[in-house]
Amino acid sequence: MCSSRVGASTRRPLVVASIPIKSLEDLETALSISDADYVEIRLDYFDNPSSIDYTVFRGRNVIATLREYSEGGAKIFDPELKKRLIRLWRELGILYDVEISFVERHGIEYEDAIVSIHLFDKPRSLLEIKNSVKKYVDKAFAVKIATTPFKGYKKFLASLLELGDNIAVMPMSTDPVERIAFALLGSKLVYGYVTEPTAKGQMHYRKILEIIKTLFT
Repeated sequence: MCSSRVGASTRRPLVVASIPIKSLEDLETALSISDADYVEIRLDYFDNPSSIDYTVFRGRNVIATLREYSEGGAKIFDPELKKRLIRLWRELGILYDVEISFVERHGIEYEDAIVSIHLFDKPRSLLEIKNSVKKYVDKAFAVKIATTPFKGYKKFLASLLELGDNIAVMPMSTDPVERIAFALLGSKLVYGYVTEPTAKGQMHYRKILEIIKTLFT
């Protein structure tokens, strides 16, 4: 896509509207969103995610996420439940986000899925993260790395974007504009909130859409 405001070779990032699912009404809200590229349903906020009829999301641009508590999830869930849901989402053709740590512990299928790493407090080495990214980037829909700020985190995230086109990076607990900046540097995905932020540093997804529209028209 060519742009009069950014370089012609710059790819437009995909805008993800993220919504915490706390009730069936939140699912209805998720189904009503049509202007974002994808809608992420954060199912770790829901008491019983196995009770949801996921067939209603078949054929829709939805990302199903049951985030691990250790990587920022709202609740703790049985790994067997998560494994069953991932198998169901895969059968229905629903895009899902699963942590690389969970993939490696449980042998989860990750081809054409989002595989993610969330770094809190003490960051892991850049070499370690790059090696993880390289293992998954060719088969995953995207490899997503999110981190809280630390000394040198901007350079850290920018260097990961050099590993391929299917990389998404984002800082947490920082100025929301930084997420836009990394999207313009090549991050495949940029997340915004619908009803409330699901991670620190998110702006409303419609504000992101306005910015992206301005930059890529």
